[in-house]
Amino acid sequence: MKKTLLCLLTVLILGCAAGVPLYAAEITGQPWAPGEILVKFKKGVADQAQATKLRSFGALNVSHSFTRRFAVVQVPEGTVAAKVTQLLKDPAVERATPNYVMHLYSTPNDPYYKEQWNLPLINMESAWDISTGADVTVAVVDTGVNTSRYLNADGFGNRLLKGYNAILGIEGSSFDQNCHGTHVAGTIGQETNNGIGVAGVAYDATILPVKVFLRGTDTYLNWIIDGIDWAAQNADIINLSLGGPKNDPQTGQPYDYTLLKEAIDDAVNNHGVTIIAASGNDGIGEVGYPAAFDNVIAVGAVDYTKKRAFYSNYGPELALVAPGGVTSQDPDGDGLKNGGVLQETFREFFGFRFFAFGWGYYFLSGTSMATPHVSGVAALIKAKHPAWGPQQIRDALINSAEDLGTPGRDDEYGYGLVDAFAALQY
Repeated sequence: MKKTLLCLLTVLILGCAAGVPLYAAEITGQPWAPGEILVKFKKGVADQAQATKLRSFGALNVSHSFTRRFAVVQVPEGTVAAKVTQLLKDPAVERATPNYVMHLYSTPNDPYYKEQWNLPLINMESAWDISTGADVTVAVVDTGVNTSRYLNADGFGNRLLKGYNAILGIEGSSFDQNCHGTHVAGTIGQETNNGIGVAGVAYDATILPVKVFLRGTDTYLNWIIDGIDWAAQNADIINLSLGGPKNDPQTGQPYDYTLLKEAIDDAVNNHGVTIIAASGNDGIGEVGYPAAFDNVIAVGAVDYTKKRAFYSNYGPELALVAPGGVTSQDPDGDGLKNGGVLQETFREFFGFRFFAFGWGYYFLSGTSMATPHVSGVAALIKAKHPAWGPQQIRDALINSAEDLGTPGRDDEYGYGLVDAFAALQY
């Protein structure tokens, strides 16, 4: 029976939880958090000196990131650009940027159950004979994972951890209010061989949800950085089906993502975590951030014919492509014509803590859906080679990929389509 996926994008204020700004429910359509600046002081500047400077600067409120990498400074709305310029003139300040808005990379379409064309496309059947991802933890830095379905659920068995809520700054409370994170996590590690529903790439891996989005498809940079910093201490792989543009859409000036890059580099270089991120859904020759960073494996999307999906961003930073699907123009088309990636999630979320309804199997498309395929394969590799670090996992992924497009690496397909079986032979 055909169903229609409707992720609830209208944000409702559920109440004021401690530590959550009142404007948190009004993210969509703004380039950054109104009245917020991320400030990093130079090494050697004492906490008291920092506090004194920020008070004299006119800060309305000051909080700190999860690792105290930077301060989140509230200033009067409409003054962010001027205040950033003022802060950057202070010799004690290393970095000052607006708290940019970041986005989920998914496109909903009309779902119905047919088959998971995406898994045979990357040779999963043969790969599962070698590895299923046991003893590997994959952090899904996203909208959370919803656990409200108990009867006849496919789910994750006992492999779903409580995770972390980077918005509130507390462990647990990482439930999904959107439907996106639950779907992404399913591609990575949905329960498999249980006689219910669908399969996941690394179905014995542990799933660690890290909530950095509320109900909508936009969030703030500081929450993502905090989510990455926390996940780096608790996971082997980090999946980022999200990102932001290179340039300010209003001014055309490049965004300063240095603080995000520092979190990425720390996770990879100091914690040995492999980070995989979506290239973006604008259909342009420019990979979004954080996917464009050197320490991130950037993933684009292909359809079921192995052609680049029209929406998939591309460019010199692109490493791999994976099944992301396309939206069908045929209202009566089957799963293959639809080309979406099928996973279990819900249709709508209401204002109760764990209440979601409309559970079922839905097709979604986007580079968000492509990225967890690569994260799942990375988990299979890590399970087979526990001592391998991010560079070795990256080498296995790119050197075993199925070459597409122009022979050799190219900007549309990177090194090619991820191949789970070949990667485990590397």
